[in-house]
Amino acid sequence: MGKKQKKTSQADVAVDAKHEQPLQAVLLADSFVNSFRPLSLDRPKVLCPLNNVTMIDYAIDFLAGTGVEELFVVCVSDQVENHVQSQAAHHTIQVTIIKDPSLDNAGDALRELDRRDMVQSDPFILMFGDIVTNVDVSGALAAHKERHNKDRSAIMTLLMKPVGESNQVNGLHYSSIRANTEDLVVGIDPTQDNRILVYDDNCPKTSVPIPCSFFASHPQVDMRTDLLDCGIDICSPDVLARFTDTFDYLDIRRKFVANSVAEEEEVLQNKIFVHMLRPSEYAARIDDFSTYQAVSRDLLRRWCYPVVPDNLPSGYEKQYRYNLQRHYMYHECKNGKARIGRSSQVHGAGMIGSCCFIGENCRIEGTVMGNNCHVAAKASLRNCFLWDAVEVGEGATVVQSILADGCVIKAGAVVNRGCIIGAGCVIGEGVVLPEFTRVTLAEERDGDDFSDDWDEGSEKGQEEGTSAEEASVEDGVVSHTHVVGPDGKGRVWQPPPEDEEDEDLYGLSSTEVAKAQCIGFDPTLLYAERLRLQKVQDDGFSDDEDAVEHALDSDLEKYKDGAVTFASGEMAAPAYTIGRQEGVDVIDELKSICLEYEPTSPIENLAIELNSYKFSQNATYSDCTTAAMLAILEQMNITADTSDGKLVADFKSYLDHWAPLLQKMSIGLDEEKAIVEALENSATQEGEMGQVLSTGVSFRFLLQTLHDEEIVSEEAILGWAAERRAEAEDSLRAKLFRLKPVQDFLEWLEKETEDEGDSDEEEEDSDED
Repeated sequence: MGKKQKKTSQADVAVDAKHEQPLQAVLLADSFVNSFRPLSLDRPKVLCPLNNVTMIDYAIDFLAGTGVEELFVVCVSDQVENHVQSQAAHHTIQVTIIKDPSLDNAGDALRELDRRDMVQSDPFILMFGDIVTNVDVSGALAAHKERHNKDRSAIMTLLMKPVGESNQVNGLHYSSIRANTEDLVVGIDPTQDNRILVYDDNCPKTSVPIPCSFFASHPQVDMRTDLLDCGIDICSPDVLARFTDTFDYLDIRRKFVANSVAEEEEVLQNKIFVHMLRPSEYAARIDDFSTYQAVSRDLLRRWCYPVVPDNLPSGYEKQYRYNLQRHYMYHECKNGKARIGRSSQVHGAGMIGSCCFIGENCRIEGTVMGNNCHVAAKASLRNCFLWDAVEVGEGATVVQSILADGCVIKAGAVVNRGCIIGAGCVIGEGVVLPEFTRVTLAEERDGDDFSDDWDEGSEKGQEEGTSAEEASVEDGVVSHTHVVGPDGKGRVWQPPPEDEEDEDLYGLSSTEVAKAQCIGFDPTLLYAERLRLQKVQDDGFSDDEDAVEHALDSDLEKYKDGAVTFASGEMAAPAYTIGRQEGVDVIDELKSICLEYEPTSPIENLAIELNSYKFSQNATYSDCTTAAMLAILEQMNITADTSDGKLVADFKSYLDHWAPLLQKMSIGLDEEKAIVEALENSATQEGEMGQVLSTGVSFRFLLQTLHDEEIVSEEAILGWAAERRAEAEDSLRAKLFRLKPVQDFLEWLEKETEDEGDSDEEEEDSDED
């Protein structure tokens, strides 16, 4: 009888497993996710500005790859609904759209889901629509299931990524994929599977309160400031019920998570845990324009593989050509290819859409272009984003800015860093646009392309301090001609005024906060202001204004010398680097990582380690390439007996394995020149290595090998040579440079470059004939 009962019980378990609810997911994919409205569907298209691919398409593709069988897309706009429906034939999972224009926030969205009782799987995946990731969530799902089966109050798991340790000297931290305005502090108990005890992202506060009662049951609490909240959650359906029970929960993080973990009564707590991502896993949210640029660059550098621009979601044509030499992506389609002037310089990481035209003598660096863009001769674009059908006039300069669909930058105009030019706007001829200017054609009452609506009346449609004579109205469109020029079009957008009930971010105005969210903003002074607030609070003897002013001046003084802005928009390298531990030799540490690398393991593992350390110390890719080159030379064990033939043979042998790393880290000319300079520094140092490499023949052979193996381009070598010609002749570097074998190679390289250019011109003339 007992055996029969046992068999029946096993059969019941098998049936239950067979009918287990398929994995479901919820995608919050519309404007109530955060204030940066264009994220989910409207332009910019972060992963790829071509073929109308949106972040929603990548999100659906990602969730399909995690094993999700049914997806609920929550939105408020017709645009999102229509787009998802238009791509329904390409979806490999069942997608249900829940559109309700009355939804004002994420809390309302989850309450609507609970009311409809549509989410049945336990657990389900909750994800925001502004996320870029290649995470494998299977481990997080399994761990959450195990915890929830043991304890029904363990209802949520947040995925977080370490993005670099805080500076141990002054508590500052910085990561390019972390928003400048973010200041998240997470307290976890590592002895209880990383259970969250504190979740605080309230920037204005200078301290984080922790209930003393926590230490009775949690003797260890780790306070972490190096974690990035990825916006991907593993939830049990109880989470939806909690939002229904409490209508005050409008925000998932700041309200629900923060309040749930802060509950001191153990029986009332909703237990929430952290799942830490591995270094090889990438996940980031696009919170503002600054993170939009950072994440886009990471994708173009292929740090989120297989999520890369040339690996589009299912259903989109994949016609791309990737130039490893310049780290640039070119899109090819039946409508036509991009045309680039022979005398123009194009450097990556970047992307160029179909049917684009770039004239002669242009310099394009780290720029993403959509389709049908036209860049006239002698234009300069650096670290910009051009959407579709953008026109840049002859001799115009654009630095670290976003140019939306159909906007025009006329000849000789200068668009400085941090600017955003809205769709259809025109910047007049010869106009110099101030830094961080935002121009739009949208009516004020209807909101605009960049942030939340501003309820000021249209009769106040001029920038503060702008007279009626300085604004013109044409076809009902207000233009600030004193800013965009008499032949320009568009008004200056101003952020909404501060709400007195809201706490200020670091005490900054809304205009300053909007500036901090732009491309090209230097967060140094923002963090210095944080230090000032802490010092004033700690010293806090009185509210004497002179004392406060003195505290501000003393804190900012050590940063201002390192944050000089030139007229061109370029920024000098700060004397003190934010996010870097004081006294650390970054290149020496990176070289140590390279020397400890085991050659039998994939080189990609070393790339991940270098990239992680780079983020933790706010280093550069030039630091990485320098360290890698120095490590290669040190591993070669060069002695006085090493012949030139053996030297070159050993060098090529090492490059067979290390070349992919050097090429991947070289995102532009600076990184390639850093490789040459590392070789040069090794040749001018004392010791046997310096003795061997300082001979013109040895140095020339290694330099030529770097060129032949396509690690260093002609432009980088000739750029390095131009700098050495300007140096004093008595310096060690100048003497090495002027040795005859080195000069012979440089003359040959210059001739080859000229002959190649002449050949290309003849071929082009022949094609035209």
